[in-house]
Amino acid sequence: MTSRGDIAQQRTLDTAVGYVSRHLQESIRLCDLAAVAGVSTRTLGYLFTRIYGITPMAFVKHERLSNAYHLLQDADPASTTVAAIARRCGFSHMGQFAIDFKRSFGESPSVTLSQARRRADNRNTA
Repeated sequence: MTSRGDIAQQRTLDTAVGYVSRHLQESIRLCDLAAVAGVSTRTLGYLFTRIYGITPMAFVKHERLSNAYHLLQDADPASTTVAAIARRCGFSHMGQFAIDFKRSFGESPSVTLSQARRRADNRNTA
């Protein structure tokens, strides 16, 4: 049986996660995220750590990196750049973005984009 507290906590997380997904391109601060969710920063941190195993801001970074990865995989390499996609996903420091991306996915963002180029070439020749 689920308690009212569990339901309220899940609603809080759903609100925060929804906000993150709608505002990835923008600056997201912990205090703003907590305000949107209607809880203190400490409570939000506790909920994220308990449910997702990471802090709210680590969650934001993870979501941004995942979004960038998918956009790079699906990009038209002839008309986009790694920097454009990184900015679109809310990253402003390209060097740190590249480091975090490689740490997360085992390859640089430029390699992911070049693989998209090969996939596009294969589709065009098929």
